[in-house]
Amino acid sequence: MKALSKFLSFALFPLFIPLYGIMLLTSAEFFSYYPELYIRSSYLSVALFGTVIPMTSILILYLLKVVSGMALKKKEDRTIPYILTAISYLLCSVSLYMLIFPIYVSSVIIAVAIALITDAIVSRFWKISAHMTGIGAMLGGTLCICYHMHIFPIICLLSIILLCGLLATARLYLKAHTPMQVIAGFANGFCCAILVPMINWEPIFRFITSKQV
Repeated sequence: MKALSKFLSFALFPLFIPLYGIMLLTSAEFFSYYPELYIRSSYLSVALFGTVIPMTSILILYLLKVVSGMALKKKEDRTIPYILTAISYLLCSVSLYMLIFPIYVSSVIIAVAIALITDAIVSRFWKISAHMTGIGAMLGGTLCICYHMHIFPIICLLSIILLCGLLATARLYLKAHTPMQVIAGFANGFCCAILVPMINWEPIFRFITSKQV
C-alpha cells in the first residue's frame, strides 16, 4: 500500500498534470482538424512552461539553499516556487492563445496559476495539498472544457474522479496531509478551474499579444 501511494504521488505530481491535460485535450475530435505543427507546438509549450521551467526553478532555488529540498515538504519552502510556477503557467496560457487554441483553454491555465498563488499564500500559514490542487484543477478544467465543447465523456470524467479519490487516499496514507488539507487543496483547484474561466479574458490576451507583434 505504501509503495502504491508513493507511486500515485509521483505519477500525479502537480507539475506533471499539465502534460496529462494537454494530451487529454488534444485527443478530442475537435482538435483533429488542427495543423500538426500547432499540436506539437502546444505539447512543447506546456512541457516547457508547465513542467521544465518550474522544475528548473525549484532546482536552482535548492542549489541556492533558498528551499531545503526538491520535494518542498516544508510549507515554508513553497511560497517562492509556487509563485514562479504560477508566472510560468501564465506564460503558457499566452502561448496557447497565440497557437489559436480556444480562449477557454488558456483561461483554465490562468485558473491553475491563480490556484497556485492561493496555495502560495495559504502555505505561509498552513500546509495545503498541492497534489490535490493539481488534480482538482484537472477535474474542474476538464468539466469546463467539456461544457464549452458540448461533449460529455463519461468514462474520462469518471476516471479523473477515481484518480482524485485514489490520490487523496494516498496522501492521507503517507501522512503527507491532514483530511482538511487534502479537501482544501482539492476545493481550491476545482473551484478556480470552474470559476476563473467565467471571466472574459479575451481583451487581456488580445492586448498582450498585440504588444508582442
